[in-house]
Amino acid sequence: FTKYSKMASKGTTALAPSPVAHAFPHIQWDPLGSLRLTAQETALLRMAETNPIEYTLADSRDASMYARVLLKLLAEAAGAGAATGEVSKITEAVSDDFAMKALDEDPLGVVTHYALTKLYEIISTLSTGVSGVTVGAVFYVGKDGVLVDQWKALLRILNKGGKGDPYTQKGAALCLAHILLTSCPSQRFSAPTMDKDGQPIKARPISYASAVEPLEALTAWIVSQLKNATGTHVGLCIPALSALMTASETRSLFCSSGGVKYLARQLRIGSKGSKGVDAKKKIGQTSVQQLYELTFCLWTLTYELNTSYTIRSDFARDGLTIASLVDLVSIAPREKVVRVALSSLRNMATCEAHESPPAAGLPALDGAHFLSEMIACGLMKAIDHLKDRQFTDPDIIDDVNVIHKLLVNNYKEMTRWEVYKNEVESGHLQWGSTHTEAFFKENANMMEGRDGDFRLVRVLIALLSSKDEDVAAIACYDIGEFVRHYPNGRAIAKRLGAKELVMPLIEHENVELQRHALQCVSKIMVQNWEHVK
Repeated sequence: FTKYSKMASKGTTALAPSPVAHAFPHIQWDPLGSLRLTAQETALLRMAETNPIEYTLADSRDASMYARVLLKLLAEAAGAGAATGEVSKITEAVSDDFAMKALDEDPLGVVTHYALTKLYEIISTLSTGVSGVTVGAVFYVGKDGVLVDQWKALLRILNKGGKGDPYTQKGAALCLAHILLTSCPSQRFSAPTMDKDGQPIKARPISYASAVEPLEALTAWIVSQLKNATGTHVGLCIPALSALMTASETRSLFCSSGGVKYLARQLRIGSKGSKGVDAKKKIGQTSVQQLYELTFCLWTLTYELNTSYTIRSDFARDGLTIASLVDLVSIAPREKVVRVALSSLRNMATCEAHESPPAAGLPALDGAHFLSEMIACGLMKAIDHLKDRQFTDPDIIDDVNVIHKLLVNNYKEMTRWEVYKNEVESGHLQWGSTHTEAFFKENANMMEGRDGDFRLVRVLIALLSSKDEDVAAIACYDIGEFVRHYPNGRAIAKRLGAKELVMPLIEHENVELQRHALQCVSKIMVQNWEHVK
């Protein structure tokens, strides 16, 4: 990625301090019999507290034993009912006194936070190469480098779902992501090769096959969060998702798990097609940083478009990805969000199909296809507005100019009917020259479609139920004009159920929508509309 490091610096994949971190030094291991610690394990935990982390991790055997003890703490605490007590309700940092009270009331909850914090510290330290020991050497064992079985303790925390502790779920997902990423062949080059003294670190075998099932389980959890969670709860999976986006293997796995659709859905501001003041209001309710991080993840996925027809199909499905990105560019909540949204659109607009062509009879789904969708979603208007703004980032200026040129060239090659057809199919209707009497006089016969199934009319009827009032109003107008200018259009519109959906809109609180609905019904009911008009 040419701009990866620049963009990544804006996001965050680090684990924040535990809200009860002040209680960690006061944990007493001996009274906690439910953790079933041996004398050796207790001694190791105490030694790790009194020595610098680099000292504890200097020997691969000590480091591996320490990591396994922490994973054991997580497993035993979860088995004893941790992550559902008082600590799970604490979401912000608390005072020493409050943390001590939490330790008294929910010691296993504090232990879980402690174990995850230390486990993440191990992973972060090993990733720098300071100790001369690697993540792979600690978490992958035996001559074949098989993933340690204790990883399941992290998955158990994730599987508690909404009943779990948000901090522990975020931490468990992030730790598991970093442990599993080590096994990906594409990441081997990023592992440290020299220690702090300049001595080479001996490479050890790591079995990617042993990590595939855990990766699938983690990805399934992330996708389920994107699918079902709302607001700040989505943030639980974002650090782990951002980490997984660094490897081509995990990007492909995320796409094959249906993640693109749910990622794009999370990016959509409010209801489908929301605009203007309402959308600004909804952005205020959603963390701009969270929007940025989700868009950043989508951007990394666009680098798989050239090599996978399946992934291009995921991006093209329902037009949701394009619509989400166009909304972000149009609303422009922050410059950093605009930057990654534009870069994503540019990658989509310039992707090619020759490396991974479609099967016979299927569309190519290349940059030209995505450009047509962008035009249908109104990106040209949004880009024109951006051209008038003063951006300090040269990447944004370059992306705006490139996308504008591509859109203009693509638009020139499209007929007015193709522009209208793409717009209706996208569901992103906007007032313009294709929603006029002159257009329908010329093109009403095209509405019957190649197969005579009046598919576009059916789509317009479905859009009458849109939560976007402008879209519903335009759909009313277009149906009315179809009725006027297509032979027997009145009977066709009635047969397809247009009248039943338009009638309730006559009493809509939006005056403009109410007016277009009344005119649409009149055109359907009155044979000589011109005379009434």
